[in-house]
Amino acid sequence: EAIWRAGRDLGADLRVSGMTRAIPSQIRVLDMSGDGLADRMYASDLGGQIWRFDITNGEIPSKLVAGGVIAQFGAEGVSSPSAAETRRFYTTPDVSMFKDSRLDKRFLAINIGTGYRAHPLDNDAADRFYSLRDPDVFEALTQNQYDNYPIAKDGDLVEVAGQIGTVIPQYGRGWQLTLPGTEKVLATARTFNDIVYFVTFEPRVDSEDPCQAGLSLNRLYRVDVANGDPVVAFEANTTPTAEEIDDARVSKLEQGGIAPQPVFLFPGPVDPNGCQGEECTPRPVACVGVECFDPDYANRPVRTLWTQDGVE
Repeated sequence: EAIWRAGRDLGADLRVSGMTRAIPSQIRVLDMSGDGLADRMYASDLGGQIWRFDITNGEIPSKLVAGGVIAQFGAEGVSSPSAAETRRFYTTPDVSMFKDSRLDKRFLAINIGTGYRAHPLDNDAADRFYSLRDPDVFEALTQNQYDNYPIAKDGDLVEVAGQIGTVIPQYGRGWQLTLPGTEKVLATARTFNDIVYFVTFEPRVDSEDPCQAGLSLNRLYRVDVANGDPVVAFEANTTPTAEEIDDARVSKLEQGGIAPQPVFLFPGPVDPNGCQGEECTPRPVACVGVECFDPDYANRPVRTLWTQDGVE
């Protein structure tokens, strides 16, 4: 039995006129207060929109959730969109909290890329990866605030392709990376240790039969969540070119087809009873499908039991 529903029709608990596109992926649900109850949701749709919802637990259905669109990065909201502007979200938003040390302020980063997963050989859209900043980390918004929300549009975010050391302004909406060539994002991104990991797919078509897909090419990107910088350090006293900067963000994967999302694993010791020193705390492992690598996590994980009362 449904306890709450959003939609355009009269029977919806939350009526939102902008809900005109399908939401094909899972909803990202967060517990921001630490009380074990869901109180925030983020979603994305095929119109290139990002949605945010706040839950007030204990309220009746008509007052349970407030929400609306916080960003439009595709055709929705454009009167006559071109094929290049028709960007679609098929993946779940990756949401992580980080601190911008320059501004001394915390944000939620909503990280997501565009790609036409239903037709992966279609190359008409100019696909991008976005890292939208939500400054209202712990503040629940009212429905009136959502109805008057300053929706982020495509181009409001700072472009970082070919750039390093990008500065996001105090009231900036985040950063975006325009993907080269025909690359697109068909799998959910993951943030680990303030680094955003995402995979792009470049379709390859058999020249003898343009209706048949070739082996394709998958690439793994690793970028700083704060400004999209490559995580690879350049030599001191050098000025890398735009091409060198973009190349430093990415590595090629060996697998064909459409690669899955990155995952992070925390293996236990081979011999829990006989291990010594670092053997007892193996380093985390990151994998994209069967291709695994060391995410270079500085602190070895230690099992910790922790509870806290009165979290605001």
